[in-house]
Order: sequence, then C-alpha cells, then structure tokens
Amino acid sequence: MGHAPPVASVRHRHRSSHQHSRHGSTDRQVSPLPAESTRQASARVRPRWVVPIWLRMAAYRLWLVAATSALCAVLLWLQNLLGAVPPHPSRGQTIVQWAELIWLCPVPAAVALWVGWFLFAEMALPDPVAVDAPRTRRRRSAPAQTVRLIFRIVTRGENVDVLRESVAAVHQAFKDYSAASGPYRIEVVSERALDDIACHERTRIYVVPVTYVAACHSRFKARALAYLQSQVQLSAHDWCIYLDEESMVDAAFLAGIYQYILRVSPPGRTTSRQRPCPIGQGAILYQGDNWFFQGADALRTADDLGRFRLQYALGVPLFGIHGSYIVVRSIEDAALSFDVGARNSLTEDAAWSLRAWARGHRFAWVSGTLYEQPPQTALDFVRQRARWLAGIRRVLRDRAVPVRFRLGLGLFTALWQLSFLPFLVAIAALLVHIAPFPWMRLAADFAWACYVLAYLQGVDRSVARRRRSAYASAVARNSTNRWQRGARTLGRSLVRVAAWALALCYIWYALLEAGGVLWSLVPKGGFFVIRKRGHLAARERSSTPQPVRLIGRSEGSQA
Repeated sequence: MGHAPPVASVRHRHRSSHQHSRHGSTDRQVSPLPAESTRQASARVRPRWVVPIWLRMAAYRLWLVAATSALCAVLLWLQNLLGAVPPHPSRGQTIVQWAELIWLCPVPAAVALWVGWFLFAEMALPDPVAVDAPRTRRRRSAPAQTVRLIFRIVTRGENVDVLRESVAAVHQAFKDYSAASGPYRIEVVSERALDDIACHERTRIYVVPVTYVAACHSRFKARALAYLQSQVQLSAHDWCIYLDEESMVDAAFLAGIYQYILRVSPPGRTTSRQRPCPIGQGAILYQGDNWFFQGADALRTADDLGRFRLQYALGVPLFGIHGSYIVVRSIEDAALSFDVGARNSLTEDAAWSLRAWARGHRFAWVSGTLYEQPPQTALDFVRQRARWLAGIRRVLRDRAVPVRFRLGLGLFTALWQLSFLPFLVAIAALLVHIAPFPWMRLAADFAWACYVLAYLQGVDRSVARRRRSAYASAVARNSTNRWQRGARTLGRSLVRVAAWALALCYIWYALLEAGGVLWSLVPKGGFFVIRKRGHLAARERSSTPQPVRLIGRSEGSQA
C-alpha cells in the first residue's frame, strides 16, 4: 500500500483548479508580494508531515491484538479468582456451569467483528480526500455528464427542527467541498405538510396523500418511500442517497460518495452497457447531547467498521443493512421498489436488502461518515431495539426471498434473541462461585473482550470525529495563533480520553440491550421513531422562509 499524499496539499490543488474554472483565466500580471509577507504566507501553508496510511493501519492492528490479549488475560484471571471449579460441585453449581455454555452465543458475531477490524483497519483511516465529481455517459458517442446526487429524506413531519437542520447540512456540505462538486437535489417525503421549512431551490417536498395505498400495501416508512419512487423520474446519471430525518452530512461525506461512484462506475464505461452497480453503505456516527446514550450507540459504529465492513467486502448483506445511508444508482433504484409489503414494513431496510441480494445485486462499502442521533431516553432505546428485532423476525418469514438468502440473517437474529441470557448466567455464576469449563473460557472471554473494545472504539471514533458547526470549523481553519491551536488540540485530547470511561458502562448498556430483546417479545403495533433534538437555536432560523413547493399525487413526475 502506497503513501497517501498530504490532505492539505490535495485539497489546495482542487480548490485552486475549481476557483480557476469558476472565475476564468488568471493570465493577467499580478504584482509580487513583499518578501516578509511571502515568508509568512508560506509558513502558514507549509504542509505538515502526515503519518503514512500503511503505518497507521499497522499500528492499529498491533494495538488491537495487544488490547484483545490483555482483556482476555484479565478475564481469565478474574474467573480464576472469583469462581474456581470445586472438586465436588453442588447440583446448583453444576446447573450454572452447564448454563454458562450460553456464553458462546456471542462468539460468531464477535469473530466477524474482530476480523473486520483487523483486515480493514477502518478505525485508523483518515477522512476521504475530496475529488472532482465523476462524469458518466449513456453511450460512447454521447457527451459525458456530471453525476447528480439525489438526497432522499423520509420523515413523519413531526421533528421539523431536526429536518430543517439536516436539509441545511446538505447545502453547507456542498459549499464547504474543496474540489469541483456536481449538481444535487434534496427530496423530502413526509406524511404531513411542511409549510414552515425554508426551502432552497434545490429542495423539493413530497407529501404522501392520506388515500395513497401501495401496490403491496406497505406501511410506515416503506409506504412513503414507495410513493416517492412512483412520483419521480430519474435520469441515468443520478445517484440516490437515502437518509433519515436527522442524518447530517458534511464535505468528507461527499468525498466518500464521489470516490465510491468512481470506484464502482469508472468514467470509461457507459451506463447502457454497464453491469448493475453495487449498493453502497458506510459508517454512521451517533452524536447528541446525551453522552450516556451516545456511548450506548457507540457499539453500532464499531459494528459498522467491523462486522458490516466485512460483509460489504464480501458483497452480500449477511447481517442486513441500515435504513439510512443507502447509496444506489438510479437504474438500480428503479428496479428495486421499497414496496415490500405490510408484514415487512417494520424493518423495510432488511426486507429490501434481502430481495435485492436474491435478485443478484451486490453491496459495497462507502468511505464517508454519516452523523445521526442516538436515543435520548432509556425507554426510547429499548423500544427502538424491540422494533428492529420484531421486524427482522417478520422479514425472515418473507417467502419472496429464497431460504438460502435468509440463513445468515436468521442465525445472527437467533443469537441476538438469546443475547440477554449470558448476562443473567454471569450473575448466577458470581452468586454460586463457579467458573466455566476450561475448554470454553478462551472463546467466551474473547467475545466479551470484543464487545468491550467495540464500545471503547466506537466512543473514541465518535469523539475524535465530532461534527462541528460551520462557524466553529471556519474559526479553527483561520486561526493563526499557535497557543490557541494548541489549547484546542489539548482540550479535544482531554475530552477524548475522558470519553473512554463510557466503555466502563458496558454492563448498563448490556442491560438496555437485554431490555430491548425482552420487549420485542410483547406483541405491539406501530412504527416507533425515537425523539430527536435539533441543534439549531430558534434565533438562527430564517424569519422570511421561501415558499415550499408541495408536490402531491396530482402533480406529474419531475426529472
């Protein structure tokens, strides 16, 4: 693996070329700057040394092996200290000892998690470098056109503040993008009218009519997405990015999307002769005001960079996909409807991905990072997990998907359903003072160590790449005071180290996850959506919003 060029120099090159293309030729004579000013300017733009990517990946792999080994050794020591195996165990101890075999249930998921971390070392990789927007052509004789990104945001219409911020983040990302960006459009599909949202000219709002019924009678989010697909006619140069109402993008996210399109759809190929492009997805960071639940969802970020990274390298959705951050070309989007039926509507993302896989579509990894919000309360956390698990159980009975495509997701769903038992058995083992069988200790301890490391790495990633406002980013970039930069760097480092303590809440997070598993066994209806908080202050809202264009069922399709 070669050395990566300094990010600063690459972005400077792209920014210069982009400015030249927008402002015309720069052949006119320019008066030279004074020598002192030139030295000061060169000192400010002198690129700093960047650690080579191969070295960062190697260091991370060494740390991963050492940390896993250390945690396993600590767990083995604690087991020998707290619960040695007596020569003549009682009946209760014998029962608990055999029950400790349940500790092996998390091992398959832990192995996939750890292998994904080690092979791809996504934790050590920097943000993707900005590249010019890709260009494609339908035929060899046709002129090349820049791809257009279609951001599709689905909402109930209740969290208006959060939705407003998500829409504004897309516009800001294109303003901050250092290379030449391409055209884009935002499509918001809502179950309610959104009259008080200030819309950009590139933003369109679609309101699902109350009388709309999907062909397969899909409900909730699947119904809204199916309606949106039926109302919009896309071109062959469009790429759809499906997001939730709280999804926040930035310039690095755009760079990852453009790099992904360049990788799966090279410029030399025409869209008419090209094979189906893979469906892309990347990592999601969960950041919010509540640090405790930010740590609870850190497991999901580590899962993205490990287990999900592994499945996308294989090109198959063995574990399903997220309902947000779905990148699909318009040609494939037209062939894959979100109308998955009423039974599959609780987790339409899992049903959609399995049906796409069964029809021969592949999946791939996207390097950019998306930002979303974790649950704000323990009840929201439990109900969210319960909906996922109950919905996936229904998807596993989908007869439209052959059994062989449901086996992988079914196996890991069964292990997820049993995930509350290891915690209960661990409490019983502490009470009766009995250690597990020697032959199973290493595997069980490895699984526990992996999940502790998952919370630790997820929290570290979330804090290290905390999304800042546009104003704070501009202040950080334009600051020339060395002491101020050093103080900010020290402050961020201290916060990052302090956040590692959230991994110590692993027991409480396991209790919440167990509560979600148990709650999923209670029959219930409806599509639960967690409450979110908007980050924009009321004084920052526009006092004169532009008129919203509502596109209902009666209007025609728009390109």
